[in-house]
Formats: sequence, structure tokens, C-alpha cells
Amino acid sequence: MPMTNVRKNSAKLTREDLKIAPESPTMELSQNPAVEPSDQTRKTVRHAPLVYRVDEIAQLLAISNRAAYNLCNTTKDFKVIRLGTSIRVSKQSFDDWFAAV
Repeated sequence: MPMTNVRKNSAKLTREDLKIAPESPTMELSQNPAVEPSDQTRKTVRHAPLVYRVDEIAQLLAISNRAAYNLCNTTKDFKVIRLGTSIRVSKQSFDDWFAAV
């Protein structure tokens, strides 16, 4: 059975039908224009990560991912956090270690 988008015997709206009664509530126009949030506002909402991923460590040290994993698995120089199979490195401890090297 074919479907049609046109209803038979549908009522057509006229200009009178679309007029708003005076007692109907309407929106009020604001005196302040809408503005985009500033970069300052956006930065305060977002939180900077507190950890590095191993691939980020590899990029920072300009070494391979395998070498970065080996470093994270053997070092006592900065804090390494293991979450299941994921490895994260404390940003503060790594940055302190890297600054001292």
C-alpha cells in the first residue's frame, strides 16, 4: 500500500488562525545581546590532565613507544600509575624529574 504525505480533508491555516491572542504570554526581548563565552571562561571549565600517557612520554623524550614502556616499567625516578592494563605517569613527578635531568 503506497504511503502519501498529504492528508485528505486537512484544514488549512489562515492568517486569523495564526494570530496570537493579546492575553497570550509572549517572550520578552532581552536588552543584552547573546555572546560567545570567552576563552577565559572555557579554560576555567576544562580541567588539564594530571597524568601523561606512555605515548606522550615517548614524544616528550623523543624515544620510541617501546623504550618509553621500558622506562615506565623500570624507573623509580617518577610516579607510574597502573590502572588495569593502562599505564599513566604523574605529570608533576615526571616534569620535576625531566627538569632535573
